[in-house]
Amino acid sequence: MFKYEMHTHSRLSGGGDDIVNHIETLRKKGFSGMVITNHFFRGDTKVDRTLSWAEFIDAYREDYEKGKKIARLYDFDLLFGIEEHVGDGREVLVYGITPDFLYTHPEIKRAEINDFVAMVHRAGGLVFQAHPYRDRWYIAKPTPLDELPILDGIEVYNAGNHDDENARAEEFAKSKNYPLIAGSDAHSSMDAGRAGIISNVRLRTEKELVTCLKTGNYRILK
Repeated sequence: MFKYEMHTHSRLSGGGDDIVNHIETLRKKGFSGMVITNHFFRGDTKVDRTLSWAEFIDAYREDYEKGKKIARLYDFDLLFGIEEHVGDGREVLVYGITPDFLYTHPEIKRAEINDFVAMVHRAGGLVFQAHPYRDRWYIAKPTPLDELPILDGIEVYNAGNHDDENARAEEFAKSKNYPLIAGSDAHSSMDAGRAGIISNVRLRTEKELVTCLKTGNYRILK
């Protein structure tokens, strides 16, 4: 069995930690890998939005590339993802894409959610709603997205959520038969590894993660 953290933020997200600290913490907790899901263009990113698109992606991918060098030394699977704001304080997690996809799709920074999801799907990626019932001051609509049927599933357990918020998300997802994922939403490395998935096979690439999520060959860890 292989444990993967699905929702982590480095210094390029608000309050994020050094990615090396995340990797070291997760290794100590017996994880095989993690997905780095920094806030993207419309979210709480620390990358300068006035940069050209190529320069923005260059800066956005820096921590991922830094982490890959360390991950290779540890035989740890570091995978790329993003978390993006899609309106009213609600966010989605994107898996299966790479920085190369982002370089060639500058239109994604302005895309409405239907077009956003379609672009990700054409590239072979998946989109999950993050923490759908999180009730905070900055979230105008702490509910599942209206567009949820075109998404690929729901993060039903988020270690940064209250227990009742996670319970509502899991109950809703199971009632609709949506695929489930879980993640720590770790900004500090101390919070990494509080949730994730347990895969029956090792996931060395973004494509292998997508296959795992599509086939359901995993269970959530919380």
